Amino acid sequence: MEEIRIITIDGPASSGKTTVARMLAQKLNIPLLESGTLYRLVTYFLVNAEKPFNTYLEDKQALLQFLRKIFKETKIEITPLGTFIYWNGKLIKEELRNKEVENTVSQISAIKEVREFLTEFMRGLAEKSKLIAEGRDMGSVVFPYSDVKIFLTANEKIRAERRFKEKAEKEKIDKEFLYKEVWDNIKFRDRLDSQRKIAPLTIPEGAYIIDTSYLTPEEVMNEILKIIKNRER
Repeated sequence: MEEIRIITIDGPASSGKTTVARMLAQKLNIPLLESGTLYRLVTYFLVNAEKPFNTYLEDKQALLQFLRKIFKETKIEITPLGTFIYWNGKLIKEELRNKEVENTVSQISAIKEVREFLTEFMRGLAEKSKLIAEGRDMGSVVFPYSDVKIFLTANEKIRAERRFKEKAEKEKIDKEFLYKEVWDNIKFRDRLDSQRKIAPLTIPEGAYIIDTSYLTPEEVMNEILKIIKNRER
């Protein structure tokens, strides 16, 4: 029987990968590496740095020093409930989802030095335990040797509606304006993620493709469980 150590779940924004990955991690009791949380962490500290973050983008050595400092001073916990970041003993969560981070994370994620630094960091985590890794290049770049690769996709309109519903529950602003903002953001992130030169969003070689457009998270999880069981046999 084959041992499954690393499971990767990739896909575009709002394809359901985060929700499904969390459900699967808890079902299998395997730590969940949410790569987006790490990219948001870097973005959060860059946009809140004393110097304008463009200064770091122009000085790659300074950027690398900044990244090392961040990861030395933060505590990162990878658990079946997800990836948690602690700064000065305090859990930072909502801060990583604020509007400024949301609007900048794709730009920061496209930087070669940032991706290389985080790729090395995430591979180091996989040396210590089993992992479910969720993101946009987990199976294609970070863990191309993973045991099970999943790629979730969904209709663009449905993905926009999912993100709109999620944000509408939190943000009390004009719904028409919010929907347009969400729709534009989905298209922008898709274009940036798929066209960037470094680790673009792509279907990993050997990945199982699941269209989540008309499936519930439970149905998607069950499909993945079937795939895992077949691989183990």
